[in-house]
Amino acid sequence: MSERNASHDLERSLLEHKLSRLRFLRLVGTGVGVSFMPAFLAGLGGASSAKTLTTGKPPIFSGEQYPIGLWSPPPPTETTEERYQEIAAAGFTFVVGGNGIQDDSTNTAALEAATATNLKFLLTDRTFRKKIRDSTAGANVASANVASAHQGGATPSLLRQTIANGKPRPSTSRATPEITAEATSDPREEVRLRIKRLLNLYAEYPALAGLNLYDEPSRDLFGIVGYAREVLRGLAPNELPYANVWPSYASNSALGTSNYEEYLRLYLSEVAPPLLCFDHYPLLEGTGITSDYFYNWAVIRRYALQAGIPSWVFIQSADFGGEGANISKRRRPNEAEILWQISVSLAYGAKGIQYFTYWTPAATHFGEALVSRDGVLTPLYNYARRANNYLRVVGKVLLSLKSDSVVHANEEPLPHGATAFKADRYVRSTSGSPMILGKFRKPTAGTDRYLLAANRSFAKEAKTKMTLSGSVRKVLELDSQTGTFASVAQQGTLKLRIAPGGARLYLLRTS
Repeated sequence: MSERNASHDLERSLLEHKLSRLRFLRLVGTGVGVSFMPAFLAGLGGASSAKTLTTGKPPIFSGEQYPIGLWSPPPPTETTEERYQEIAAAGFTFVVGGNGIQDDSTNTAALEAATATNLKFLLTDRTFRKKIRDSTAGANVASANVASAHQGGATPSLLRQTIANGKPRPSTSRATPEITAEATSDPREEVRLRIKRLLNLYAEYPALAGLNLYDEPSRDLFGIVGYAREVLRGLAPNELPYANVWPSYASNSALGTSNYEEYLRLYLSEVAPPLLCFDHYPLLEGTGITSDYFYNWAVIRRYALQAGIPSWVFIQSADFGGEGANISKRRRPNEAEILWQISVSLAYGAKGIQYFTYWTPAATHFGEALVSRDGVLTPLYNYARRANNYLRVVGKVLLSLKSDSVVHANEEPLPHGATAFKADRYVRSTSGSPMILGKFRKPTAGTDRYLLAANRSFAKEAKTKMTLSGSVRKVLELDSQTGTFASVAQQGTLKLRIAPGGARLYLLRTS
């Protein structure tokens, strides 16, 4: 069926559109009556849905769960309810399509498995992504020359493209696309029709949480990505228009701008996304980290706060790269390094954590991730499960709070992009091991503050002393097992011992 015929089907009225027994049972099974009229149906004029869409806010932002997602789900041959139950058991809340799950022949099974296991699913569609990419055909495509985007000369998108179909792709895959009649006749109309087609196919699934618009768009794609966001939000306001931006170590040719902050500024103004999501894989071969990791988080935090939107991040959960991979070697994280990336991200205000990757891609430059290529759970699976159990509790507390500040204490020299600790009305002084201190407040008025004290090291235990200001009348600490706060006996001074990669969350009350 052509896209235009699909559009014609979508524009039938709800009464004219015959619900299959399967759709009817899904509607009844999810407690939704068949008499409702979701928001996007009014725009489409048809296509039933199993979800009541009324708020105009993606359910993934509901605040009921801290968003914990993954890239590279089980491949098509392993897309089963049992495999998705393993995902849920590890504490994940949503899945981003990919690893062969990216077309009409594979997305249905993934959505069914996600629905059965109460997971959310961000749909990736190869045809849609091609229409986005081909929209710049014949233009000066800034993303064509990305050979030196990463330290070591690689681009994240090329890395991700090698796992899109479970096999390596040549580095020319992001070169200027060929001009075709379909791509150049009316690119925006092609994008709009494909979105409508995808909604017609998949909107009935309760697991559907949004559409993966594009991974790391360059400046020349902002217009079409912004248009796709506008179309999706107009047709299905409860579905997340999801996109992921470049990290700070991308080259200017990859960004399509003169510097990283210009890239972020133009992205936010031209795409107007509902969240700012990025990937940065800091764990280099050996024991070091990328030199701009904290700078990247600092600017992401600042721009997300300015835009009034949440920030999400991908953490590194596999070893990859090296010779022949067009990316410098990244090491396989241990358990403390998984937790450390989460603690740092929370301190900098992250409202969503995603793992790169879950299932080990077929590309040979990948070591094992949480699940091996042949489907065996690796030690990383249990590392992630334990980290996610912690994240679900601590993250949920932080989810509704606004990042007030983030500073590095007892650290010399200061990392690039980091802000040094200065005494304020809550913490008078610090001494001992290096720490990252993230301060948060409720969006409503009030002088109470939440303080996340994160160990700066993933290799050593932190032993730190913090002297609190006189305005702090009471201190409570969160129990990361129960999710409850309990009073700390010694109020004026906090003596902390924090495991490698760990963090502790306090509530500082001033009245």
